[in-house]
Amino acid sequence: MIVCPVCEHQQEQALECEVCGKDLGAAAGLEGLPPPPVPIEPLPGLESTSPEPLGDVPVERLPDLEVNNFARVGEVAVEPTPGVEPSSNAPVGDIPVLPIDDLDEDARAADDGVRTPAVFGMVTCRYCKNVQPTGTLCERCGMKLPAALQGLAPEIPPDEWVRCKACGAPGPAGERCKECGRVVDAPEA
Repeated sequence: MIVCPVCEHQQEQALECEVCGKDLGAAAGLEGLPPPPVPIEPLPGLESTSPEPLGDVPVERLPDLEVNNFARVGEVAVEPTPGVEPSSNAPVGDIPVLPIDDLDEDARAADDGVRTPAVFGMVTCRYCKNVQPTGTLCERCGMKLPAALQGLAPEIPPDEWVRCKACGAPGPAGERCKECGRVVDAPEA
């Protein structure tokens, strides 16, 4: 007798449980053995099919059946449809690349202080909203961070980090905590 480890059904030696279908080959010490042969019993009153191979059977065409296998057509001349623009153009050849004459890189407008300054500080992942000081990939979900903010935050060494008063996680003073999102206060002197 063998007991199924899943449903605790007791049965004779078998490769699988009769109740739940659990594989019992390893439990019965039959691991790696092929399954036992299944006896094939003919159904009473059922006519058996051909007991031996028939060999080559000649194929005869039906006289009234329409033939659908046409001969090869060969090459067909392409005739353009009038009024339709062709999809492939003739090769153009080498075209010289010339600079734009009216573009002057030195004539940029002076900074009048109205422009939006570059963003420094923490970078927020647009997918999982993780806030981190630097990097091109999010430390939580691995997605690429916005290109406008990558590497713009000043690097604060971990030995200058302080503990967040809200959750206790270490982080740079004055920046948002990576765990709770609150601003990490500077230590009191």
